[in-house]
Amino acid sequence: MITLDLPGLLADHLLARGDETIRTALAYGRTIRRGQGHSLRITAPLELHRTALQQAAALATDTASSAERKAHRVYATRITAAT
Repeated sequence: MITLDLPGLLADHLLARGDETIRTALAYGRTIRRGQGHSLRITAPLELHRTALQQAAALATDTASSAERKAHRVYATRITAAT
């Protein structure tokens, strides 16, 4: 089990579009306030974090806002650093 902070933009996206396993993990997460935004601290197996990142891949495209792309990039970096 690994604890990582999921940026709020990704968490909001996954709550609306993620599969049931991801939404359940998010429900058990702890909200951390960060300046104007928030993060969700999730303790889960690394594979679940990777799955969440894949399901939020729409936020890494050119059609996403720069904040969404940055949130995706930050979470990907955290997952890479955890391995």
